Amino acid sequence: MNAMARSRQGETDSPALRLVGDGEPSDADVVRALRRGEGWAKAAFFDRFAPQVERTLRRILGRERHEELADLVHEAFAQALASVDDLRDPDAVRGWVRAVAARVAYRTIRKRKARRWLYFWEPSALPHPPTTDTDPEIREALVRTYALLDRLPARQRVAFVLRYVEGAPLADVAEACDVSLATAKRVLGRASQRFVSAAERDPVLREWLEEGGRWRS
Repeated sequence: MNAMARSRQGETDSPALRLVGDGEPSDADVVRALRRGEGWAKAAFFDRFAPQVERTLRRILGRERHEELADLVHEAFAQALASVDDLRDPDAVRGWVRAVAARVAYRTIRKRKARRWLYFWEPSALPHPPTTDTDPEIREALVRTYALLDRLPARQRVAFVLRYVEGAPLADVAEACDVSLATAKRVLGRASQRFVSAAERDPVLREWLEEGGRWRS
């Protein structure tokens, strides 16, 4: 019996764990354990959601200098742990964690834009993350995509990436942006219009749009 199981065995007032996969507790059980202050829960929470948090931050921030990423991941988890009692439905924790990460990314974009006047180079000249294992055409498309995303207001950028890159439901986009569903639709509409309009003038991205038409719906 592992330490996690032993820590749960003596809790007569706790509900039974809903084991998933190879005997692991469910997402909701990890949240409930966090709220009860069980010692194993913080490490389990981080191990389970760290990949999602890092992926969301990378996708929203794109070419943001990645030496900051570890600090941003830490910030997202610190905020999640501090507000875990505010999560109404423990079964919805994955969307909630993504929203927390998206808000951290949003604030990071705002700070970056505010201090951009200090730079002696254009945003397009900022260092790119290493992508040596990526096809050159895809690398070029990614660079151009994030150059366009850099032009969007922070909220539009977050909404656009969550919806069209992460594939998040509209309700999750609204939660992450702290707006109503109706407002989220309007934000996405404006973001999509601006992105497609700019991409259609880019010789590389125009081909991708013509082949996929992803943002035309």
